[in-house]
Amino acid sequence: MKKKSIFLVLILLVLTILSSFYVVGGTQAYSHYQQSILEDQQHCGGQAPVRICVRAPTAIFSAFYPSYVSTQYPLFTIDYSSSEPLTLILSVTVTHFSQTQTHTVNATTGTQSSTFIPAQLEQALAKLTLETNTALHVEVKDTRGHSYYVDDIALLLHSRWLMQWTTLNRLKIAAWVTPGAPSIAKLVTKATAHLKDQEAPVPAAMVGYNGATPQQVMDQVDAIYDTLWKDYHIHYIQASVPYSATALPADNTAMQTVKLPAEVLQQHSGMCIELTALLAAAVERIGLHAEIVIIPGHAFLGVALTSDNKQFQYWDAVDVNNNVAADSAMTAANNLYSQNEKQHTIIDTILISDARNTHIGPMF
Repeated sequence: MKKKSIFLVLILLVLTILSSFYVVGGTQAYSHYQQSILEDQQHCGGQAPVRICVRAPTAIFSAFYPSYVSTQYPLFTIDYSSSEPLTLILSVTVTHFSQTQTHTVNATTGTQSSTFIPAQLEQALAKLTLETNTALHVEVKDTRGHSYYVDDIALLLHSRWLMQWTTLNRLKIAAWVTPGAPSIAKLVTKATAHLKDQEAPVPAAMVGYNGATPQQVMDQVDAIYDTLWKDYHIHYIQASVPYSATALPADNTAMQTVKLPAEVLQQHSGMCIELTALLAAAVERIGLHAEIVIIPGHAFLGVALTSDNKQFQYWDAVDVNNNVAADSAMTAANNLYSQNEKQHTIIDTILISDARNTHIGPMF
């Protein structure tokens, strides 16, 4: 019995030592992993007496880029120093995508930082429908033109169709709501002709909240909705919205390709988030306040009946396939909202005006 006890103690001791090696090894591996990420994002060098470190992401969601420019988000950073006082000219360009942004700085022995977000080239975003490998071109010179640092840092530009559904990016979907697009203006013009199809008294035009009763606000949205199936013969495509309130920024499952309203109208088809963004664009164009409601796997439209946003009605584009009149679609969507509200399954309600207030404008 005594020998068995000693044997068991020895086994436990060996297992403890082995587990310690695994823990230490795992910790070291994780540390190396974290370090490798940082190294991928930092690119250092420079000719004496200048020291330069460029901090840049490895990939950018191009659909978000206009909002980065509007808010002057520090997407790229150059850390610089010099062992002797020196005036430097720092230049940054996203090749074939942005203009060149230049800062003139006074470098000293202490490390200083300068952030960059160069304006995009005209039409660069419109053409970006595929994943594109490009480079962040960085140059550092002095006032006499002597070069101290030049680098082309690999950079992936995601297609402008790609949306990353995370809580941090929730308002970014408003970039797909494009009320200024010519195709949306044409849609609203066509919808005006359908106002007469609503029960009197109806507004004579798309007036938004201007002198309109809550019922007349609904009439305007109904006319826009009916135009989708009466004039454009829009076909609804079944596709899930991969948005979860717990999704992390690195979660690849939260990615979704989303076409712009003009493309949906041109192709006469769209999934729920695309048709909801299309409706929201038309609603915003006439001055109404739209929101995008997200429930598990699905999105639909909410519209404030008064300008104070105290009361909403809802429309679900899933019914366009069946040529369902807008008032019936509204009833079904209101029931859907109420059901999910009772079950606490509404993931998010994204008010487009909230996005505009944080400088997230239409993509075009």
